[in-house]
Amino acid sequence: MNNIAKISIAIVATLAFIPVTKAQSDSNVYNERVVVTSRYKPVVEETQKINVAPTITDTVSTLSKSLTYDISTRRLTSLYEPSRIKAARIIGEPATKLYNNYLKLGFGNYLSPLAEVYFNSLRNPDKTYGIRATHHSSWGTIGRPDKEKPSPDYYGQAPFSLTDITAFGKLITKSHHQLSADIGYQNDFNRYYGFSDSTLYSVMGLIRDSVKKPSYRAVYNTVSANVGLKTLNTDVRALGYEANVNVTDLFASYNQNEFNINFDGNMHYGFTIAQKHKAIAYLHLTYNGYINNYDPTELPFGADSSLLAVLPDPDQPTIVSPLRSHSYLGLYKANPYIDFIFSGFQIHAGAVVMLDGYNHPGSGKVHVYPDATVSKSFFNELLNATLEARGNMDANSWNYIRTVNPYIAPNSLVRATSHLDLAAKVRLNLSKKIDINLYGIYSNLNDDLSFRLDNRYHLNNVFTPIYDSLTRIKLGGNFVFLNDEMLRLEAKGNYYIYRNKRTQLVGCVWRELPLYYRPDFDAGVCATVNYHDKIIGRLEFQLLGRTYATAPAFDGSASTYHLPMRYGLNMEVEYRHNKALSFFLKADNLLFQRYYYWQNYPSYRGLFLLGLTYTIPN
Repeated sequence: MNNIAKISIAIVATLAFIPVTKAQSDSNVYNERVVVTSRYKPVVEETQKINVAPTITDTVSTLSKSLTYDISTRRLTSLYEPSRIKAARIIGEPATKLYNNYLKLGFGNYLSPLAEVYFNSLRNPDKTYGIRATHHSSWGTIGRPDKEKPSPDYYGQAPFSLTDITAFGKLITKSHHQLSADIGYQNDFNRYYGFSDSTLYSVMGLIRDSVKKPSYRAVYNTVSANVGLKTLNTDVRALGYEANVNVTDLFASYNQNEFNINFDGNMHYGFTIAQKHKAIAYLHLTYNGYINNYDPTELPFGADSSLLAVLPDPDQPTIVSPLRSHSYLGLYKANPYIDFIFSGFQIHAGAVVMLDGYNHPGSGKVHVYPDATVSKSFFNELLNATLEARGNMDANSWNYIRTVNPYIAPNSLVRATSHLDLAAKVRLNLSKKIDINLYGIYSNLNDDLSFRLDNRYHLNNVFTPIYDSLTRIKLGGNFVFLNDEMLRLEAKGNYYIYRNKRTQLVGCVWRELPLYYRPDFDAGVCATVNYHDKIIGRLEFQLLGRTYATAPAFDGSASTYHLPMRYGLNMEVEYRHNKALSFFLKADNLLFQRYYYWQNYPSYRGLFLLGLTYTIPN
């Protein structure tokens, strides 16, 4: 090779080397170290040589990243040394001491005794049993008699008395079943005191001392027993069930008897939807059967002579009175539904199928109602919104009616109320201390229970049930403020809009009939203070709007007027001396208002009760 050729080859090699050197010095070149922290085992694998033909390419687009590997074994050493944590003491360990008895005694003005006694078994994972007995009564009078003439403000003795004795027990078996049972007796006593001395004299020409008190009493004796079975298996794909049978027998004054048997069963099964959504299917079955018997030998004082004329002669018990009655009524309910969560929505979907043998004895009538709820939380649980559509039927039995209005007439008419409720609810959880609930509910009600004075009783002191068909809009809410369990403030209120479906022709215009004893609003404010579980106080103010009432005349007609707005202030204070002994003071109607919850039945002016609670050490 001559010199010219050698020089040419050297120039070409130099020109080819210059861009490569420049590229390797460029800042875009990756020079990274990969540290593998694992055990290293060097292995030399056999491979064949790969022959690649040399090509000239653009180094800007094809330059590979230069990586170097440093494989070595090193111990990872932490410089942080955590401080020792002291052993935490779990609250309740060791278990707190339990007491198997509780006694509460009190006495107040208007001759008002109070007594409560509780006895129960101590802590046991498999069984529990006990007995409780309570009594609360008052035997005061309302108003003062006038020695010169019958007083329009004196109503005589206005007593009430409630006595309840119940024994209960519960057993959990090794097969994860829970058996429960209870048996009880209740006595409820009151008097039809809703007439003044002046009313008694003007209507019947009598003075109070000439009327025997038992002649216008109302006594209800109830015996009940309940037996239940429940499975405690909570596995997702296991069948769970629960069944309860309750028997109640009501013996009331004026020979009223109502026997009720109730069966309530529930089955549920958990499963998954689309292999990721958990769901539980339920089937709720209910049966309510009532047997009513009425065979009076007497009626409350003041009954119309036409009623008294058909009463049987006690000396001739074989004669059947036209007032005697016997009936069998029943309600059957099937409620299948499913609960599941889908995309953050909590969904309850089902239906209620009712067979009404209560309003339609003998034949029965089928009703179908929706049973659906959709709920979802927003803004990290700050707001929860709920929509509901639910319907049902409820029996207004004698045993239920007398708890709503204790001054009802014997053998009162019973009906079952059917209702469909559409609701929208919003809950605002602004903080751990503040909770706000707002709601609006539209209800369509048929045979809704209410009352009016019975014109068959001349003293206007006995009520009879009436059943209205109406629509009701209920707008309301409540506000709760809780400050570390020491202070709790609660305010609530509801506003009602009614529309009666019953109308009557007045002149040339059809007008809605008034709805009795349904307030246009109610409200309340309550404050509870707990000072170190030593002093506990509660102050409550309640407000009930005006309601319509009736004043029947002797000719059978009735006028309508408003009962005044009712308001009341109640207070309760308890001082806990120790775990076994405490003292309490309870005061109702501190504003000393003579309000009328039921027409012609004035209330006490302030009821004070002072007492103590005591636990006998084991």
